Formats: sequence, C-alpha cells, structure tokens
Amino acid sequence: MATSNEGKERTPDAAAQADLLAAFDTGRVEDVALAAPRIDTHLSHVFLTKTRAYKMKRAVKLPFVDFSTLEKRHQGCLAELDVNRRMAGAMYVGVKSVVALEGGRYRIGGKGDPLDWVIEMKRFDQSMQFDELAKAGRLTPALLEKTADAIAEAHGALEPVLTTGHAADYRAIVRELRETETDGADRLGLHVGDPSLYDALDAALAHADPLIERRRREGKVRRGHGDLHLRNMCLFEGEPTLFDALEFDERLATNDVLYDLAFLLMDLRRIGMKEGANLVMNRYWDAAREEEAALELLPFFMALRATVRMAVAVEAEHFEEADEYRRLAFDLLHHTHPRAVAIGGLSGAGKSAVAKKLAGTMTGPAGARWLRTDVLRKRARDKAPEEKMEKDAYAPEARAKVYDDLFAHAAAAFDAGASVIIDATFQEKQMREAAASLAHTPVAGFWLDAPLAVRLERIGGREGDASDAGAEVAKAQREPESLGQGWTRIDATGTVEEVAARVRAALAD
Repeated sequence: MATSNEGKERTPDAAAQADLLAAFDTGRVEDVALAAPRIDTHLSHVFLTKTRAYKMKRAVKLPFVDFSTLEKRHQGCLAELDVNRRMAGAMYVGVKSVVALEGGRYRIGGKGDPLDWVIEMKRFDQSMQFDELAKAGRLTPALLEKTADAIAEAHGALEPVLTTGHAADYRAIVRELRETETDGADRLGLHVGDPSLYDALDAALAHADPLIERRRREGKVRRGHGDLHLRNMCLFEGEPTLFDALEFDERLATNDVLYDLAFLLMDLRRIGMKEGANLVMNRYWDAAREEEAALELLPFFMALRATVRMAVAVEAEHFEEADEYRRLAFDLLHHTHPRAVAIGGLSGAGKSAVAKKLAGTMTGPAGARWLRTDVLRKRARDKAPEEKMEKDAYAPEARAKVYDDLFAHAAAAFDAGASVIIDATFQEKQMREAAASLAHTPVAGFWLDAPLAVRLERIGGREGDASDAGAEVAKAQREPESLGQGWTRIDATGTVEEVAARVRAALAD
C-alpha cells in the first residue's frame, strides 16, 4: 500500500467534474437543494438534501481503484448499488445520470447524454451513525446485539466462494502492508530493534493457516461487506443498517465471514468499548451458530484489520492515529492466559446479567466466550434466544443433554485460546463437579446467592431474556447445602455492577 499521495493521478475528467461540483454547490442542479456542505472523501463526493443523498465517484485513478473515465464511474456506481442492496436495500434507491440543461443548469435523471453518474440514497440522520451514537453514549447493549443479529443474517444469506480466502490471500495482504512499517518507520517513531508488527502477523497467520483453509473448504468465505466499521453502520428507519460496503475490489471484500465481523470488533476495541465488542461477538456466535474453534482466528483477523487502518492513517499522514492502530494490533496479538469461570445460582439470582458484565472484562481480543444453557437449549431446536421453549425441553434427559453441550462448547472455546464463562443453574452436585474440571484447567466457580424475594423481583422485571424460568420455578428451587470444591458463594444482592465487582475481586484472590 502506498504511504503517500504520489500514486494519485489527476485525470482529464477531473476538470469537467469540477464544473459539476460547482453546479451542485451553487444550486444549479434542479430539485437538489443542499441542506449541508458537500462531503468529499478520497473516492466520492456526497451531496445532501433534506431527504436524499447523492454520491458521485471522484474522477481519480489510484493504485487500488480507477474511476478516471465516465464509464468506469458508471460501473462503479452500479457495483456499489448491487453490493449495498444486499445489506441496506431500503436505503439505496438507484443509479441516475447527471445531464445538462440550458443556461448552465443540470438535472439528475431524465433524457440527455450523461455527464456523470450518482447513486441516489435515502438520507439518514447522521447523529444515528454508529460512531456518533458511540460518542454520545447511545450505542446500547440492545442495539449492539440487534446489529450482531443483522450481520449474522446478512452473512447467512450470502453464497459461499471457494476460489479465494486462502491463507495465502491473507499472507499477500500482510506482504502488501509491510512497506508501511518499513517505509514509514521514521514517521511512526520506530527504531532499529523495535518489534515488527508484520513478523507478529506472519507468526499468527502460520498458526491459523490450517483452520483458515478448512473453513474455506467448508464454505465460510463469502463476498461480505468488506468495510464493516462504525461509520458504515447507522439506525435507519429504526433498524441497524450496514451501508457503504466496499465495492471496488472483490478480492478485498471476499473473505472468511469472521474477517468481515472482525472490523467492527476491532473498531469497538479502538474506542474503548471492549464490552461492546464482547456483546457483538457472543451474540454473533450464537445467532450464526458459529463453531467455537473459530475463536482462534479473532486475534489475527482483528489485528490485521487494525494494521490496514494503520496503513490508511500513514497514507493520510495521520501518524498519531497510525501509532494508535499499531499499538492496538500488537495488543490484539498478545497471547494472554485464558480463564475459565462458571456462574451458578437459582433462577433470578442474576447469573446471566453478571456473566454478561464479566465477559467483556476478561482476557482475549473481544473478551470471554459466554455460554448459557438457556441459549444452547434453544439453539439445539433452531430457536432464537428470546423464543419460549416447550416443557419437554426441561425434562431430566434434555437437561443432561444441554449440560453436555455446554461443557463441549466450553472445552472447544478454551482449546481455541479463548476465555470462557459458563452460565447455568448448576443445581446438581455432579454438574458443579463436571464444571470444576472443564477442559483440564482449573475453573473458578461462583454461586450467586440471593433471597427469594430478590429473585422474584428480578424475574418479574425480565424483558427479552433467554430464560424461561418463572416465579413458580424459582419458588420450587432449593439452595444446595454444600457447593463442593472449586466453588465460592457470592452475595448476589445489589446492582449487577456490585455483584460483578465481588466476583472480580474473588477471581483476583
């Protein structure tokens, strides 16, 4: 990747396009009354009216994309419309020509020779863009989980691609990016002997190589969004919407679906929202029925996304930002010892709320894999977490099966290098004993202890939760007299934050 603007060519079409830009800016395009200043990016010009956005490809030729001619810009617009209608169909209206009228005026659409092309989109409130919501503290857990559902659904609808997504393709990306660190060393403040980010990426890729190849053969490579960061997501008509997908390079946009997801996870880590990244990761894994073994890929995929952003920042001469991405990439690749935690307790004790709070603070690029019997029980019957289950799902044989599934998923996640939290009632002694020896590693078990009145109040306040246990179930349950080895009793009264803090303190002892 180039580290300066020297690869950019000014094209003959750029001068003609400048006249069109002036016409938009001065109100000489019919029925296009700009409601905000023109937005210029390195590839596009965007014009905003009260209800519409019109996006014109810049007449440029860059090392990675060529929009230097009218036909190439037309094809670029058509490609962008095609890829975005898959994930943001309600937002994208169509591709329209810009034609000349008399008196130095212009019009979008209609008869006449095209002077240029624009993508017409319905405009959304920019305060609803996810980066803006994050700044305002409005990127809520519920919205993040709903977004993870939308991404999983979008990925599930895509056709597998078997001809790309090899480990060698990721190695080529690393090789192309390496010059950023070497050529930009002085500007990044690097010195001889400093650790090489690219050597670290190569080592991580060598470890992940067999899994990447297996997943490619199994159809996990798809033509995804390709640019799934916070600025390319918004609340549109009340729904999380993934827009502005990468359209100009099929190779860059066709990868393992987890590399697509990794951009969002990395971006959330970058802005200090590791707990948000954890919510997205766990919800996506459950919604997509993703294999636990694939958790092994997240350090490499997230670090590679950070490294690409580092290269973009270097090219733009934003060196402080580039250094931030470089440090994040190293942090994501840093191997920390994973932890295994079991959270048990009677219905309403707050197990899932505490587990959810803890998961985002544990070691790992996106925190711990949070596994619930309530979710796995429904996953086994192809139900969403919030759907109610039939009574036979709670029969003794079915309960034993869901615990077997819980331990199998947890062992696979731990073997993939991830921290794990397993969340269940663990009322039976044999289940607590089984949890304590999970994956041949010491498991810290915590029993959340809350009086019946507190538990009933919490059950009554549940909304949209995976647990089906009601007040009658809670009243019939009994506390175990002895928890057994490896389990610690925790006072579960108070707020979620207070109970989670008690568990963290016990973990630190």
